[in-house]
Amino acid sequence: MNDMILILNYSNEFAMEAAQRLRAEKVYSHVVSGATTAAQIREMAPRGIILSGAPTCETGVFDAGILDLDIPILAMGHASHILLAAQGGASAGVALENKKAMVEYEESPLFRDIQSGERFIAEALVLMLPPDVQMNASAGGCTIAFERAEKKQYGVQFELERNDPDGTTLLMNFARDICGCTPWWTMERAIKQAMEKMAEAAQGSGRAVCAVSGGVDSTVAAILAHRVFGERMTAIFVDTGLLREGERENAVQLFEGLGIPLQCVDRADAVLDALAGKEERREKNSVVAKCLYDEVERQSASMPDMEFFIRGMNYSDFLHSRYSDEDSYTLKVLDPLAALFKAEVREAALELGLPQELAERKPFPALGLGDRIIGEVTRERLKTLRAAEAIFAEEIAKAGLDRRLYKYFPVLTGYGGGGEMVLLRAVMRTGGMLMPARMPHDLLERTTQRILEAAPVVRRVFFDCTPTPVEQESFT
Repeated sequence: MNDMILILNYSNEFAMEAAQRLRAEKVYSHVVSGATTAAQIREMAPRGIILSGAPTCETGVFDAGILDLDIPILAMGHASHILLAAQGGASAGVALENKKAMVEYEESPLFRDIQSGERFIAEALVLMLPPDVQMNASAGGCTIAFERAEKKQYGVQFELERNDPDGTTLLMNFARDICGCTPWWTMERAIKQAMEKMAEAAQGSGRAVCAVSGGVDSTVAAILAHRVFGERMTAIFVDTGLLREGERENAVQLFEGLGIPLQCVDRADAVLDALAGKEERREKNSVVAKCLYDEVERQSASMPDMEFFIRGMNYSDFLHSRYSDEDSYTLKVLDPLAALFKAEVREAALELGLPQELAERKPFPALGLGDRIIGEVTRERLKTLRAAEAIFAEEIAKAGLDRRLYKYFPVLTGYGGGGEMVLLRAVMRTGGMLMPARMPHDLLERTTQRILEAAPVVRRVFFDCTPTPVEQESFT
């Protein structure tokens, strides 16, 4: 399928924003490494290419041969400097930085239906354009955007912003009018495509096992796999002992309602025993990952003709490299959600008839509550954190904040004299940052009082007000 926009990724945040913005307008987009070569792109034959970068992106990884493919190019943010360098131009010192500026747009198909006006400029450099490249937008005498019209190559020194209709218009001008893309990407089409790809791999009599957690990703993957494999598919839920209150029971009830066979395996004692004495996050993750891997292998070995392992890994996971190496499994790995961003998986859940509550469920780490305990994970500390988590979640739901918040959870850390301290975290996602939410004071008071009563070992309760870059967030 070459009716698409290929996005060369120099920054996960901006590349994903551009891809999701295009897909929301039904234009299919696919994100690849910024080091993708001209030969590889020629083989994929996209209708257009977008370069999306950040201040840390490196100019050396771009294959200048891409400019000779006669495929329209749009470079945004610092990736525009990569494009300009490949065209024979250069960029120098900072002209504008972290300020709003009045941007004046020239006549260009890229800026059709976009009016001149104020725009936030994170950073704009002084540009030196080669003779065949023209300025097509400026601010205060500084070149903000440029184009090589005959080659349909465009560069703009700003990135997409949240709630940015002009940004969407710019993308659609490029994708639809300049590149000639057609709007064919719908959720119905995405689901059909995922099932067709899985069905192609599943020809024959081989059985499949699907690891599920009760979350939206694994549930959607299990539904699609069940539709393809039918009775040849079994879902496995592993209780690691690191789950939230009622999580196992909810998963059993969910899959009974879906009519999908589910095997529930209790590995809590084995996991908690293996975690004894381990304080580093990497060590703890290894214990849980090994448990899940071993259980999938053990269950598959006990079933005849087992051939496939179904994972609920989505496109966002792959872009952030949060997945295990499929080569380590003895089974053939299938990832039915590999083409869908997290937001699209939620949309697919609703399309498949799952309840809104499940579709909007907040992210929960594979390490479970163990990821939110600083230091050693013990049964006593899990009991304390589980109580705090249930109380905090209940208070947030009562206040009607559960849908508005990006994430909310408590973290348990030691306090002097053998006591514990709870850090409450509630954040909104703004661009590439997780910003602390403005929580009602009475909600925090009630939550604190209830935690202190439910868990006497807790000596202090604090609300974490630290802004954190999304990619540096420690607790997910």
